[in-house]
Amino acid sequence: MIRKLRIRMTLLVILTLALISAGIVFSINAVNQRNIDLNARASLQVLYQNESQRRNVQVIRSRNAENAGEQTDSAGQEQTGVPFVRENPRRNDQEPPYSHPAWPMLGGISRENRAALSTYYSIILDENGQAVRITGNRPDLFDEESVLSVAHAAQNSGRESGKLGSWYFLRDTANTAGGLTLILDATLEQENARQVLYITTVVALAAWVILSAGALFLIRRMIRPVAEAFDRQKQFVWDASHELKTPMAVISAHAELLKKENGDSESLGYILSEVERADTLVKNLLSLARMDQGTSEKPFAEFDLSSALLSVILPFESTVFEAGKTLETEIPDGITMTGQEDMIQQLMVILLSNALKYSSDGGLIRVTLAQKGKSRVLTVFNTGEGIAPEHREQVFDRFYREDLSHNSAVEGSGLGLSIAKAIVERHKGTITAGGVWHENAVFTVTL
Repeated sequence: MIRKLRIRMTLLVILTLALISAGIVFSINAVNQRNIDLNARASLQVLYQNESQRRNVQVIRSRNAENAGEQTDSAGQEQTGVPFVRENPRRNDQEPPYSHPAWPMLGGISRENRAALSTYYSIILDENGQAVRITGNRPDLFDEESVLSVAHAAQNSGRESGKLGSWYFLRDTANTAGGLTLILDATLEQENARQVLYITTVVALAAWVILSAGALFLIRRMIRPVAEAFDRQKQFVWDASHELKTPMAVISAHAELLKKENGDSESLGYILSEVERADTLVKNLLSLARMDQGTSEKPFAEFDLSSALLSVILPFESTVFEAGKTLETEIPDGITMTGQEDMIQQLMVILLSNALKYSSDGGLIRVTLAQKGKSRVLTVFNTGEGIAPEHREQVFDRFYREDLSHNSAVEGSGLGLSIAKAIVERHKGTITAGGVWHENAVFTVTL
């Protein structure tokens, strides 16, 4: 139990730390990527403002000049079909700004931001998708074919703005014949973002490992007093059960002697009945204490589960018959398992006794066993009031009685199902309570 508690707490803390670390990494990189997007939009907005001011003033490359084979730029220098023209456009800050409807102005753009523009290109395409003009600040990085492929991809997307890989684009088809496309290369920024993602992931992973190790150490120290108290409790139950065996045996022996000497009497009957009940309680406490301590008289071994269950069920038939009830069994031959045979037989006795106690008058008890893959499923069904849904988890608690006053007409100490659960858990199995409330009860054991 303490070991399970320690494991659950450790897993919970480790999972929480992992989620926090992942959240921090995600937040940092999401903000970083958002800043890249905003900067790219701001940069393209600056380019759009500059293009709007000089759209009909400067002619960098034209189809007419292309046909003539040469042209003269705005400074009077001769050009001969150069695909790219380096340009550093300037804007008078007193002039009214122009804003593309797809991306409204993102606030004031400082000169520093304008100076930090990434590699960008301005392309005007004609109706046939041919380049009329290409302007760029770094024509040495990309050739005309590469830039045009991005412009065509932006045009084919049908969007006015967006992102294509590491490229951002902004298109203006309303004011320019053939269409103006502005593209911005953010490869360097994306590479920096990947580096940030890698660094934050490594740092978060290292922090998670260190914090998890520290949490494991603290959990062990926190659980230690609980484990020591639980061990003392188990030892007390063990010692008290052993100490109670002797006086119970003495009382029972003297009561039997008085019965022989003085004959049967109501008082002696009460004494013997309560001694027998106390003796059963002590034996159950010893069984629980033994299983809590993990001690076992016999090692696990393979045995015939079908035969072990039938050896308990067959003698039980007469008891069920005398109670005016019906017992049905469906136990296939040849089902085996590895475990402790006498503990499984004790489990069967507990479940059958429980079904007999709580079944209705003239009711039915049914025991079935089935092999499902590598698991064996044992079910014990009985008609009767059944177990209320809100009590089905608690019936396996020690000393728990659905009648909280413990004045139920059905005798019992409330330890039987606790022992059954301990036996099942010792065999790495599960036990559940179910059925239809007010109609029947079903206990299912999977081993």
